Amino acid sequence: MSVPIHKLCSGSTGSSRLTYDFVGTGQVAVVLLHGLFGSPRNWHSIMETLAPHFRFFAPQLPVDPHEDRQPAAFQSLSQLTDYVEQFVDSLALTRVVLCGNSLGGQTALDFCLRHPDRVSALVLTGSAGLYERNVTGGRRVRYCRETIREQASQIFHDPVHVTEELVEDMYRVLGSRQYRRFLLRVSKATRDRRMDEELAAVDTPTLIIWGRDDRITPPFVAEQFRSKLPRAELRFIEHCGHAPPIEQPAEFARLLWGFLGQLPSR
Repeated sequence: MSVPIHKLCSGSTGSSRLTYDFVGTGQVAVVLLHGLFGSPRNWHSIMETLAPHFRFFAPQLPVDPHEDRQPAAFQSLSQLTDYVEQFVDSLALTRVVLCGNSLGGQTALDFCLRHPDRVSALVLTGSAGLYERNVTGGRRVRYCRETIREQASQIFHDPVHVTEELVEDMYRVLGSRQYRRFLLRVSKATRDRRMDEELAAVDTPTLIIWGRDDRITPPFVAEQFRSKLPRAELRFIEHCGHAPPIEQPAEFARLLWGFLGQLPSR
């Protein structure tokens, strides 16, 4: 089984470098976009399983901990879409399949609206853009391991995924007050971008893969996406929360293969 190869590419982003994971030998290029607290690693199992059939590219979106993450610098979702556009251009990918989880799904939708001719298919899973429950309930929360563990538990259906290693990693990452403020800014900017009236313009074959036990974007959100997207089909994964590629990768890969394999332009 192939192992994703970590690469750095100068691309066309000026002085910054594009960080991404790549694997696969197929002709169809699939760009995988992670969520707010995610990374390209979230997609590794999917990439490895389907590597003989597709070329996978999983970029690190510019929401990871970095000294450049100034709260005031993030204004809108369009900045993430700009980044994906630069990424796709740097690799000379003229037409791609876009697959996004949570914030990555909303970014993929925005890219489709901006460049419909460059997206051959769209896959959404736990996508933002319509409704996303605030895990804090709108209350001010303390920065501590207990709070991090409680909030991480709302992402997954199976608590086995909320490991001590995960909690410690998040505790370390969120140690920067500036970065915490940056994340709040990203969350607010993306929640403010409601896409209800825009989805009818996404005339792209779309597969919606949703966790039946998603507590962040509950199942009714998936139904709303299906009703508003002209060419969408919906598949639920049982015993699964907000991050199906992590929690149920085998079933996610099976559904993805079934969808992309039936596209006439494959």
